[in-house]
Amino acid sequence: MEWTTLGATLLGATIAMGSTVLVEVRKDRRETAGEWRRNKRELYSAYLATLAQVRSDLQVIVLNRSLPDAERIVVARQTFARCYELRYQLEVFAPRAVVEPALTYFRSVRKLRDATGTGMENGDEECERIFPEVMNSLADVRTAMRLDMGTDTLATD
Repeated sequence: MEWTTLGATLLGATIAMGSTVLVEVRKDRRETAGEWRRNKRELYSAYLATLAQVRSDLQVIVLNRSLPDAERIVVARQTFARCYELRYQLEVFAPRAVVEPALTYFRSVRKLRDATGTGMENGDEECERIFPEVMNSLADVRTAMRLDMGTDTLATD
């Protein structure tokens, strides 16, 4: 038996094994990155959708002048309660560049909740101050999420 044949066979097996391992590692990284992106996309969209629905529900409460003040506070707090779970998930999984504007948006919607509970009326000064603040913070968090997801880059590719 010739040693060169054995050496060439071992070298070929090593190269084949190395390339297989390299391909599998790259495939695993790509799948992990894709799954991470999907999970973030779902979390971001759930966060925005929930806070948008709460904002809309609070606007309905503001317009509904037939609710007694005591009931208005309870309904506003119940409406907002579902936001906390997604906020905590976002704080754990999102990068700081997204968390900061997301918390600003959360706090602005919470201010809306508090103002709604205390009897804010449509068109009054407080209402005219809070709604633009909420919408501006929404735009900021949406921009941060789009940057994190690379949405604009994906659209141009």
